[in-house]
Amino acid sequence: MTIHKEEKIWAGIVAAMVVVFLAALAYAAWVIGLQVPGGDVQMVNPQRALEELKPGVREVAPGKYEVTLIGKMWSWFPNKIVLKDPVEVKFRLTSVDVIHGFQIVGTNVNVMVFPGYVAEITWRVPPNAKGTYLMICNEYCGAGHQNMYGYVIIERSS
Repeated sequence: MTIHKEEKIWAGIVAAMVVVFLAALAYAAWVIGLQVPGGDVQMVNPQRALEELKPGVREVAPGKYEVTLIGKMWSWFPNKIVLKDPVEVKFRLTSVDVIHGFQIVGTNVNVMVFPGYVAEITWRVPPNAKGTYLMICNEYCGAGHQNMYGYVIIERSS
């Protein structure tokens, strides 16, 4: 069996690409510090989520909020969130029935919401953000999907 010159060249190119990809992965992991999501995942019984998680808005420090939202066909609980001079908002979300997608239109907030799992996302609110933002479900969840929306209202004191 004879190995042709072109086969050796292509084998070398493939080997070089593997080395480059592994080097890029190592650089991203050790130098930049990128990691895959993971760690502790909070779970909740979907039938008891409303009682256990107590949906609502809490100011945990000046300008820092924790918002607990629950998705249920076809609405968010609560569906109106008012934030005064927010700097950082930690959203905790779950669903009691099917998969939902949580998005605040015009921002980088976008997360999948699964029944029984509590998804967490932290939003650093831009200092110039104010007004009313539409909060939608961007994952088809049934016949009333188009009615699953709410509002995030950002009020600024100055």
